[in-house]
Amino acid sequence: MKTSRKMLFLGLVASFIAVSAGRSMAYDHDEKGWFDDHHKHHPFIYHNHHRGYWDQRDGARVFINI
Repeated sequence: MKTSRKMLFLGLVASFIAVSAGRSMAYDHDEKGWFDDHHKHHPFIYHNHHRGYWDQRDGARVFINI
């Protein structure tokens, strides 16, 4: 019984990681920047000692840390 609970838990953790990774890679990127919906390249910037880019969705502006 304990083995099946452990397998269920590991399955849920793996699913959570897969969904999180998929959402964090919403835009394609290379070492120097990211590509928007129109395949335009934008360079990464530094904000508070973090490398990433600014994204705006539904009126909210969010810094995406890479």
